[in-house]
Parts: sequence; structure tokens; C-alpha cells
Amino acid sequence: MRSILAPVLVLLFAAVMLAPSLYLLEFHLHRAYIERELCVQRDVVESMRTCHGECQLSKRFKTLEQEAAKGFPAERLEFRSDPMVDGSANPQCPIAPDADRFFMEPLAALDAGHAGSLEPVPWA
Repeated sequence: MRSILAPVLVLLFAAVMLAPSLYLLEFHLHRAYIERELCVQRDVVESMRTCHGECQLSKRFKTLEQEAAKGFPAERLEFRSDPMVDGSANPQCPIAPDADRFFMEPLAALDAGHAGSLEPVPWA
């Protein structure tokens, strides 16, 4: 599994990093078609053209930048730092009233600070 995963991740990383270069290569390969059919200055006399199809290249780079600005979807998730439980409400203890006295007395001593030292239990 690891022998397959590593090359796939490397190829994926390389494809992401080389995407702008691939758009540039595709632009230079089809530059004549882009100048003739897609350029915004295709109706202007050829001697007066300044764009030479670079408008289409800039549009593609802008779309790549917008996709990169969107980022990974996890970055767009909302992060909440407030607690899930309201701390101002008094929690209700589901212990019977008789058991409250037994369990709550030692806890009340702990609320006052450190518990006092206890006497050792005799072993005989």
C-alpha cells in the first residue's frame, strides 16, 4: 500500500505545482488559434494589436488564482471555541436525596481547599 501511495502523492503534488506552467505551455502551443479566434483584439488590424492573445492567458491565470484563494475546504469550516454546555446553569445531580448527604460532605471539604491529612488506618 505504501509503495503505491507515495508515487501517487508525488505525482499529485507535481501536477498541482506545475498547473500554471502547463497553462503557459498550452497557450504557446495554440497561440495562433487564440490570437485569431479568442483574442479581444482579433478585429483590430494586425499591425496595431498589442495583446497577441495574452488576454486569454491572463484570464486563465486569474481563474487559477481564484481557485487557489478558495483554498482547501477545511480552511473554510467555521471554528467554534465556545463551550457546548452552558456553564452558568446549575447541573442537576441524579442522586437520591439520602445519598446527597453521604457523597456531598467529603466534596464540600474539598471545595474549601486542600483536604486535611488523614490518620493512618490501623492494621491489627
